[in-house]
Amino acid sequence: EKALAETAADGVLVASPSHMHGAHARQILQAGFAVMVEKPLAGSLREAVDVVHAAREANRPLMVAENYRFFRAERTLRKFLDGNHLGRIRSVVCIDRRDQPSRAQGAWVTKMAQPFLTEIAVHHFDSFRYLFNSQPEAVWARTFNPQGSDYEQNAAAETLLDLKGGIHIQYSGSFVGSRYEYSLSIEGENGDVRTDRSKVWWRPRGRKSFSEVAPVQMPEGESLRYPDAGMLSMLAQFQQALTTGKAPETSGADNLWTLAMFEAAVQSAQSGRYVSIDEIFTPELRTRAGIAEES
Repeated sequence: EKALAETAADGVLVASPSHMHGAHARQILQAGFAVMVEKPLAGSLREAVDVVHAAREANRPLMVAENYRFFRAERTLRKFLDGNHLGRIRSVVCIDRRDQPSRAQGAWVTKMAQPFLTEIAVHHFDSFRYLFNSQPEAVWARTFNPQGSDYEQNAAAETLLDLKGGIHIQYSGSFVGSRYEYSLSIEGENGDVRTDRSKVWWRPRGRKSFSEVAPVQMPEGESLRYPDAGMLSMLAQFQQALTTGKAPETSGADNLWTLAMFEAAVQSAQSGRYVSIDEIFTPELRTRAGIAEES
């Protein structure tokens, strides 16, 4: 309250503990500032919708710091997929392993009910939406706590994600790995493409070996490595939103679809069934967020 009352600023970056993001973002918007908030936008979809509603009421930009989609490899892969080199996509498998104990993070993370889904999977859910240029339809999830974990609950997850257009993704990840390792493999009727989030490789059907896909050009200065890559691009979009009013690529309203995937995954892990996005992101919530039904 003191900072908002006594500080002159164009915008505020919210990097408080995850469960406080929604309340802090809403408070800042109501004080008249633009906001860029770390993921997740809020602790629940309903709370996130309230934040988006507050941004509309205040007529201020609201952006979520989803930096994965701004990595050079992600930009390169999206361009490759847009070129329809693969033809119809047959399978997608993504694995993310991390040697990331809770003691290396904020103290609140240790006690989270779903730490991997909340802190990591939400990033990848947003990335999948970006890469395949598609919205989610349904999610199945199983979460568990591997042996040796210092998290109190569910430091790993296995999910099946259905996106519109017939995209089916097998996604699994864990905080309790022996090292950091990421792989995304996409098989299509014309061949397959893969990435380790550093480079992208393509193998046409019938060929034995992969060759590297030429990386796209990135803004000058955008040379940081994971996990800091994409920061410059995000800040540039936030600045553009402040100066021109143009909605950022990772606007709060757009991010609601990512939060819907997260919430569907949590409900699926609890119930053991597939959960459709429509039962999570209801017409009532979409109306409050100002999102057209056909989205």
